[in-house]
Amino acid sequence: MKNEIKSLTGLRGIVALWVTFFHFSYFKSFWIQSIVGKGYVAVDIFFVLSAFLLTVSYSDKFKQLTFDGVKRFYKKRVNRIYPVYFFSIVFIVLFIAEDPTWSQFFINAGLVQCFFNPNYLLNEVYWSLSTEWICYLIFPLMLWAILKYKINCWFLILSGLVLRFIISYVPDIYFDHSPLLINRSTQYLDVVFGVPSLVRTVSSYFFGIGIAFLPESKIKKNRFFLYGVVILFFLLLYTGKGVFFIPILSAVIIKHLYSDKKNLVKVFLETKVVYFLGNISYSLYIIHYIVKRQKIVLVDSHHLNSFLLIGFSIVLSYFSYILIERRVKIFKT
Repeated sequence: MKNEIKSLTGLRGIVALWVTFFHFSYFKSFWIQSIVGKGYVAVDIFFVLSAFLLTVSYSDKFKQLTFDGVKRFYKKRVNRIYPVYFFSIVFIVLFIAEDPTWSQFFINAGLVQCFFNPNYLLNEVYWSLSTEWICYLIFPLMLWAILKYKINCWFLILSGLVLRFIISYVPDIYFDHSPLLINRSTQYLDVVFGVPSLVRTVSSYFFGIGIAFLPESKIKKNRFFLYGVVILFFLLLYTGKGVFFIPILSAVIIKHLYSDKKNLVKVFLETKVVYFLGNISYSLYIIHYIVKRQKIVLVDSHHLNSFLLIGFSIVLSYFSYILIERRVKIFKT
């Protein structure tokens, strides 16, 4: 794999900020809200990007599965996601949650929320960390099988589309069907409960893996093609069910950004501010919703109050990044 692709780090920052605005803000303007209100699909882009980067990083290493290789992979994944995540769980249990139970703590600590009633969630965004952790667990075997049996990249992409199509039709499957305390989303394909949420994540993983294996010759390198994909990406946000195609379009954009060719999108994503957001994106994803749940009112203006709280979330995320993400490692790798 190449050294860090700054534009992909920057993309992660934009995506995290998009999710943050989605949770904090509502705009009366159709033109603004059509974008902000579709921020839930940004999580799918996280999945696609994660799968893409893992594939290009480990496609050589997992041609043969070894105990040491898989163990090293899991250690790196734990080091990446668990320190900030665990600190956030402990903070919520000690200072925010009302009457938390030990089962609630252990279900969240074990990252198995997707198999349990959503009432067990300590933070609503944890569902995606749970489903991605399950994908991490099966990724080495999945990638090994794809490489060993030479599964075609187009088959993976098509499988991702099929899985994404059936998400809405997969019945709720999770332990304990007590009445839900968390409201279901009315947004198209915003599925965050149970096995359907895992299907949603796996479909995005297929996009990321498939596009990573897509031969360079199959992707147009013309920067105007990239601009066209980005424009189509935004236009689909103004449609009712256009979000269906957002993950696959994001995969195409990611493939372009991974190349060495300069373009305006790459230049923008590599700017210092956007790159900074990319570095703190994981902490921001976790922390912003903790801030949001406190329903803090600093000023009467809804929009100004939201901007201030988003800014506060960014500041907290920066300290989380430098004090926890960069310093705390559970395993030596």
